[in-house]
Order: sequence, then structure tokens, then C-alpha cells
Amino acid sequence: MPIEFKLKPGAALMMALSAVYPISGHAASAAQVDFAAGDVKALAPDGRSRPLVKGAEIATGETIDTGNGRAQVRFSDGAQVSLQPQTQFRIDDYRFSGKADGSEKGFFSLLKGGLRTITGLVGRSNRENYRVTTTVATIGIRGTEFSVVYGNSINVTTGEGSNEVCNAAGCLILNSGETAYVADNNTQPVMTDKKAEIPPPPPDPIPTLISGNNTNSDGTPAAISSPVEATLASGPGYSIAGVGTVDYGWGFISEWNIFDGISGTTYATFSGNSLSKFTANDGTYDYEYTQGATVGMLTDGIIGWGRWIDGTFLDGSEGGTFPMQHVHYVVGMPTSPVEMASLTGTATYSLLGYTYPTAWDGSTFTIGTQPISGSLTANFTSGSVMGTLGVPMGANTYSTSWSGSIGGAYFSGYDFTSVTSTGADCSACSCSTAVWGFFAGTNASRAGLVYEINGTTYGDIHGAAVFKK
Repeated sequence: MPIEFKLKPGAALMMALSAVYPISGHAASAAQVDFAAGDVKALAPDGRSRPLVKGAEIATGETIDTGNGRAQVRFSDGAQVSLQPQTQFRIDDYRFSGKADGSEKGFFSLLKGGLRTITGLVGRSNRENYRVTTTVATIGIRGTEFSVVYGNSINVTTGEGSNEVCNAAGCLILNSGETAYVADNNTQPVMTDKKAEIPPPPPDPIPTLISGNNTNSDGTPAAISSPVEATLASGPGYSIAGVGTVDYGWGFISEWNIFDGISGTTYATFSGNSLSKFTANDGTYDYEYTQGATVGMLTDGIIGWGRWIDGTFLDGSEGGTFPMQHVHYVVGMPTSPVEMASLTGTATYSLLGYTYPTAWDGSTFTIGTQPISGSLTANFTSGSVMGTLGVPMGANTYSTSWSGSIGGAYFSGYDFTSVTSTGADCSACSCSTAVWGFFAGTNASRAGLVYEINGTTYGDIHGAAVFKK
């Protein structure tokens, strides 16, 4: 009897996923490569192989073999799959016409290795239309994020939602952040602290330098050496900005900049590519922010960004520990005061990465499912900053043009008058935006911010965005 890994009906939170890009005119096309590093190949059913690079399409029936490399692919229904080294992942039968009408289908096989996935529209209207099969498990999912590491046994970690792992010996329900271990088909699934973590690839991978050539493997001019895995090291001196909800004893309320006002000593603790703890002392009180379940973190080695599904907040000034939910953050080493003082003129920044937004209306969380857009401009001579954000949430997209001031490596900004939406809920100045962030890296090469958009149909919208000069 195969093991079933299922999302419990009605328990899922809508997970962050990319915009839907249906591939028309080519029914066999299923996915496109967003990122590939190393000798990643597509194997056809007849045994032929071809290399996979960024932008390559993958057809139904093909197997992705990462070898010693890794890859991330995006399916036309918006699903994303990140594959670790030594993984083989086969697309058995994939169909998506551009809408979830019940005819869609996504059947896959994980032959070996590990994956992390954020599911798309396939399986939303009919959960039986999506499954991932291994020799020891059949994984059924709908609207969630999870990771699987598979060898002779299997570890499954749930990102959000509620899942059930079953085999011939019994069943085990997993909630957000929990992990199941299944030794084999005849041993009952059990809880474990060993998570099935699949670090996501960097959002803008560094191309490989070809020896003896003046171009990189992707055709760009050679300016750097071979790529390295981007990480942030645990240690003191970090800055952080975050927004989310905190329960001080009377229910969850939106907390504009959870980390606001912290000065003095700080220390960030990273577990792999995930921020697991942030501590601070403002000279009088201790503060400690501890990760619960996490959606994960991305970093380019200079600045990191991510979202905690939940966590705890030790507030020394209040004398208690309080729960948090859906905390968006950016973290990094702030640009030094000496460097900030030396910067003059205007610098423009482009969007490097972001978290998918969440909204809280006082009783319900809504999870954004589409990529945001944004820009940032800093005038270091005048000490001013301005930017734009386009934030899809539910049926609407909220657009804001904010402005503010720079103080040292830090900045804040507001938009009280010009927030608009594709719906009717942000008319006549009924919505506002607040932004808080900091510059990081040499010569302020990065900027990270968190934002809150108030007054929307969905409540207060929270998110994080990072920019590159």
C-alpha cells in the first residue's frame, strides 16, 4: 500500500506562488527552467538527453536529472519545484489549459533525491489530480508548500496547511512546520525534528566563468569567478526590519515594524539559509525574536529576506513572551556610517527579491499568490528616498508611490494620498502605506524594506522587498 501525503480539506492556507504563465500552442510543454547550475539534463522516455539551462522548456514524459547540480522549474499553473543535487524528477502526465476547471492534471515521480515545492492551480479544484509518486510514498497536495528528502526512507516537512501521512501501519497528521519520518511502507510514520530542508537557489544565479575565455557560460562578459553558495553567517552587528502580527494577550494585531526602535547590540542566528533567531539589547531591555515555522529565506550573501509563519517575541520592556504570525523581514549588515557619510548624488535600485504578501483583517489571513513589483531611488546628497510598490492581493493590485528620509543607514517613508487599487476600496485617500528599511553592503549596494498597506478590503497588507543598486 503506498503512503499518502495529503492536504486536509479546508485546512490549507493559500501559499505564495508565481504568476500563471500558460504555455499555448504546445500541449506537451509543462514547465520552464528558472535556474540551473551544473550538469542538469532532461532525459526523454527513449533515453535521449539534453542539457537544461535557464529558459529551457520541459515536456511531459521527460525526467529532470540534476546530477551534481541543482535546478528550479516553474510550471504553467504557477507551481515551482526546487531540486537538490542527485535528484531525478519525472513529469509523468501534466495538463493545464490556463484555468483550474477540473480538467487539469499533474502526476509526477520523484525517483531519488529531494525537492521543495510551492504548488500551483493544478489540484486546487480536484485534489486527486495532483500527486507525486515514489516507491515508498504517494504524495497528494493542494495549495501548500512542502519539502521531501527521499532515499530508502522519506522525510516530509509541511510549510503551511495540514497534511496527513499514511501507510499500511497508520496515519500521521502534520501541521505547519512539522516533519514526518517514514522508514518504510510497513512502519508507522512518526514525528521527527530532522526537517526535510531544500535550500532555494539564489534569485539571480552567478554564471560560471569558462577557463581561457572572456565570456561566462551564459554569454555575458566575464567579470567574476565561479559561483559560490550565498549564505549569511551568524554573528553580531546585523540590522533587521520586520512586519507582521503579534498577540499581546488580546488577540493578534498588526505590528508596524516589529523590530522598530532596537539599537545597541544585536545578534542574528542563521540555520542554513534561514534566520532562526534575532536578539537585541537597547541598553536597558533584552529582546529576542525566535522563528517558529518558516517559509524559508533567500540571500545573495549581502542581504536576506523571508517570512516566518509563526514565532515568539520576548519583549523585555513588557516583561513577557508573545506569539507572532506571518512576520516578513529583511536582515543584513548595515552600510557603515563612514561610507554613508561619503555617499553623494542619486542612486537608483531595481527589485532583487521579495516575500509574497500576507493580509490580516482582524480574523482571517489572506496569502498573496502573485509577484510584487517595485523600485527605489535614493538621493544621498539631500538625504531623501522614494519608491514604488505594486502589490497583488486577492482580486486587487495595490499601487503606491512613497517618499521619505534617510538617517544614517536607515530610511522610512509614507504614502497617505496616492495609494490606488484595481478594485474600489482605495478611493478618496482611504488607503495608506508605511515603509521602513535600511541600506546594506559596501557603498549601500543593497536596500531592504518592509511595508504595510492599510485600509484595504483584505485588511493590513504586509511584505518585504530588497533592491540592488
